[in-house]
Amino acid sequence: MKKPNLVLIHPAPDKDRLISRRRTKSSVAQLNLPILAAHADDRFVVRILDENVEEIDFGAVTADLVGISLMTSTALRGYEIADGFRGRGIPVVLGGMHVYFLQDEALAHADAIVIGEGEYAWNELLDDFLAGRLKRSYRAEKLHDLRGLPRPRLDLLKPGAYSFPNVVETSRGCPNRCNYCAVTEFWGTKFRFRPVEEVIDEIRALPAGNLLFIDDNMFGHSSRSKELFRALIPLKRRWVGQGDLKLARDPELLDLAARSGCKWLFMGFETTSEENLRALGKARLNRAHEYERSIAAIHRAGIKILGSFMFGLDNDGPDVFARTLDFCIENRLECANFYILTPLPGTKLFDDLREQGRIEHFDWSRYDANHVVIKPAGMSRKELTEGYIRTYRAFYSLRSIARRALSTRRDKVHTVIMNLGRKLNARYFEEGCRI
Repeated sequence: MKKPNLVLIHPAPDKDRLISRRRTKSSVAQLNLPILAAHADDRFVVRILDENVEEIDFGAVTADLVGISLMTSTALRGYEIADGFRGRGIPVVLGGMHVYFLQDEALAHADAIVIGEGEYAWNELLDDFLAGRLKRSYRAEKLHDLRGLPRPRLDLLKPGAYSFPNVVETSRGCPNRCNYCAVTEFWGTKFRFRPVEEVIDEIRALPAGNLLFIDDNMFGHSSRSKELFRALIPLKRRWVGQGDLKLARDPELLDLAARSGCKWLFMGFETTSEENLRALGKARLNRAHEYERSIAAIHRAGIKILGSFMFGLDNDGPDVFARTLDFCIENRLECANFYILTPLPGTKLFDDLREQGRIEHFDWSRYDANHVVIKPAGMSRKELTEGYIRTYRAFYSLRSIARRALSTRRDKVHTVIMNLGRKLNARYFEEGCRI
């Protein structure tokens, strides 16, 4: 019997889709659709379409079943795509974090929704579809222990479209309850770990090239992190990941991370203000008075930092932009991402600001951390937007690049090229912020 066709789709946010130069490459290959594909390929012919890396004529796509993964910033675009397929009589399944928190909204655009992580609910849905008894919703009644997971079908992603195609997941969950983050609500309040030996076997099977670990925190459980890093050392693979500043406070953990191949870390500093950190619920993890010492320790280990900062917190005034920029340059952060505080559904921040009447609208396409969707406490919306764009341009100015990137100890050329790429992208970044 011929297998039915399953098409899995990542919609693109408007800030990338509607600008004058369409993106053809993305930094990171999203792992959720390759995971879903791995659970389905025994029963379906699976195709993955990522609108983030190519223009897609969805009207010309044929399928027996369509699955669309939604983040808040892509929800409206995802609904548009879903409505198009359903108008042609093709059933659509919606899932993802946005669906988890706004189920009734999603159901208006879907034949079925998946609530929560997919390991159990997704397989039940696929079986029901094949049996002709598709239900309206499928809920993950428990969290998976992450043992024995199938290998993600990374081979179904568009070749050459991602800077980091070798994506690996080793854990889920987070015990921290930062008020702007929905990870704990979606993935659970405890860390869950894949067996180290299964992670290593998966890495051995991947093509040559750098690895990207998508775990929310590679250092959240230090003893397990050390076990993983010791197992990675013999593989001699370079990797990037994200984690908290606990790394800098544990010399053994830092040494093992470096020896295991860690070259870049995405680190959420969020703000240099202790008061803001307390309001975010992140003061225990991030100790602003230790930032400089922590950065220096990580740099000494040969690890580069991509720092993450938010603007528009309640204790931010118009001076926050210059203060944050100075901090980043003085501490020689190799790269930085800047965001506008955005209250995502499912977070305490969203509930608090809605109760205060400070959410301006619910146009989800603008909930991309590049647009102001709230009434800021310490400045006007215009000041927040203009300061945000100005900081990006200043950080990726030639003068800033010379001070930061040229001071790096290792891979100087790569670091400079990465910064120059972001400088050249500044025009399109600003265009996306103003749509």
